[in-house]
Amino acid sequence: MTMWDEFFRPLEQVDFVPATNIVKKEDEFEVVLAVPGYSEQQLHLSIEGNMLEIGGDGDNSSEDSSRENEVYLRRGIRQLPFRYRVELPERAQVENIDAELKAGLLTVRIPLQPKKVIPVKIQGTDTMKRIEA
Repeated sequence: MTMWDEFFRPLEQVDFVPATNIVKKEDEFEVVLAVPGYSEQQLHLSIEGNMLEIGGDGDNSSEDSSRENEVYLRRGIRQLPFRYRVELPERAQVENIDAELKAGLLTVRIPLQPKKVIPVKIQGTDTMKRIEA
């Protein structure tokens, strides 16, 4: 495939990834995806090991019998299938993940376990050094 073939291929063949923000807070890890038009039924989350996968089934309107007689003069609004993967930190509490779909934004919150502080004595001194684990 040449560069021009790649540039002019149909939109349906382009790998789609929604705009995404990832925020690390003191007590949680937050992933926000822009998924306007997707319903809760079209979105799914799964965890395998330390990987969070967020997927969208895309636009099912072609299967909708109520729309079979519609003729689009221009169709720029689509919900394409996607798969987004992000590696979770070791402190992630995957059993307490919370997800919310609001105003076209899917917000996935992953609580983090508190950091452990381990005091370590430095040999030859009376000084204690704190190491976060």
